Amino acid sequence: MFLDVDSNIDRDVLDALEAKAIKYVNEHGSYETDNSVIPSTHSNPYKEEAVDNLFERILFRMEVLGYDLNRIESTYVVEESIFHTKRNGIRAQGRYDVNTGRFTVLPESDIDLSRDVIKNQTAAIMREQIFGNQKVKAVLNCEIEFSSPSTAAVFVLGGSQNGWTEWINARNQTLDFVYRQQN
Repeated sequence: MFLDVDSNIDRDVLDALEAKAIKYVNEHGSYETDNSVIPSTHSNPYKEEAVDNLFERILFRMEVLGYDLNRIESTYVVEESIFHTKRNGIRAQGRYDVNTGRFTVLPESDIDLSRDVIKNQTAAIMREQIFGNQKVKAVLNCEIEFSSPSTAAVFVLGGSQNGWTEWINARNQTLDFVYRQQN
């Protein structure tokens, strides 16, 4: 928590601080944010200096607390490490590990149990172990790691899926595009 004089803090100032923080972290690459949308700022031009001063004080305090936000990473950080699917009203998110080739479906993901699994025993067994004989949409309450993006997509959506094209990031780029075609 960071404090300032009440007259300096209002909704526009908070939006400007949030936008500034997200931009700063994305430029430096030492941390990731969950924010996919940067707030639009409508700050009073007279308050811009106050926002800049407050942001500098926040950066100083964060450094004192051990968060090195000024560090610029020398290694490449994948900006869009979270992938999702929104097909058939199902919203699920996951993360691909390029080192192991495994795909993790994240908690709070929807699982379409109304569609049976076709030709993927691993996904079928996992569904049965976790959800039993349910045949409706369910919500996952834990992370589950799969040997491939396709097995993860079949687990989430049922049917037969190509996970390399089913999972997309916030820029609508497929997993295939980000990890196969770019290399």
